[in-house]
Parts: sequence; C-alpha cells; structure tokens
Amino acid sequence: MNYSAVLLISIVTVSTACSQRGPVAERRETRECLSWRSMKTAPVPPDVQARLQADCEKSTLSVPEHR
Repeated sequence: MNYSAVLLISIVTVSTACSQRGPVAERRETRECLSWRSMKTAPVPPDVQARLQADCEKSTLSVPEHR
C-alpha cells in the first residue's frame, strides 16, 4: 500500500471539508448603534448610556435582515 498517496488524500479531504463555510451574515449598523458604541467609553451619565443603548436596540428591530 502506498502510504504517501493515502496521506495526500487524507490531507486534501480534511482541508476541503474544513474549508466549506456557509454564507456569512452581514452585520448592518444603524446610526443609533454606531453612536452608542462610540459613546460606550465616554464619560457620560449612566442614564444617557442607557438611552443610547435603548435607541440602538430599538433601531435594530426595525432594520430588515439582509440576505
């Protein structure tokens, strides 16, 4: 038995099996989420942070999923 041929076939099989990936979901950022993420480390009051986060969550519910 030719072990180098078996080894080559095994490597090719494993590498192609591992490389198959499904479609990657595209993440769409809304203006509200961009604003919230940019202000996460800013020194703002907690109520402002909570409002920005709530606005982001609300805006992502209204954005249709892109396929």
